[in-house]
Amino acid sequence: MIAAMDTIIAFLVLATAIALLVSYARHDRFAGHASTTHPVDDLGPVEERFHLVPRG
Repeated sequence: MIAAMDTIIAFLVLATAIALLVSYARHDRFAGHASTTHPVDDLGPVEERFHLVPRG
């Protein structure tokens, strides 16, 4: 009974560790500048005219 419970706990810990590792690896610090998005609409980049049109 103890060995089965230890195995279940080990699988839970392993699954948690894998989930945290995948979450860490998918973070933007590995992707660089290409992963950033720049809002663009019909008039072009929003950042260039952000000071003209207040956006909330």
